[in-house]
Amino acid sequence: MAKDMLDAICAAEAEAKNSELNARQTAAGMASKARQDAQELVSKRTAQAGADADRQLEKARADGEKAAAEAAENAKKDCAAISAAADKNREAVIKKAADALLG
Repeated sequence: MAKDMLDAICAAEAEAKNSELNARQTAAGMASKARQDAQELVSKRTAQAGADADRQLEKARADGEKAAAEAAENAKKDCAAISAAADKNREAVIKKAADALLG
């Protein structure tokens, strides 16, 4: 009877060791998988962030080009208005200057 009890204790101890070993292996596998999943997620999110940044940069570039074109067009209009005013007043300004000099 004592031998049977001792054998049962030894068997239970061996089973416990096997269970512990299996649990450690399972945990190590799960940890490895979790690390791999995390690395894949970081890589994916990094790529997405880079693509988003590229899209935003391209949009900002396009918006800047549009604003520059509008500013250039407005400047042309302003220059044309100034030039027209100068052409219109040129003769009167020259006459007044000549009158002032010849006095």
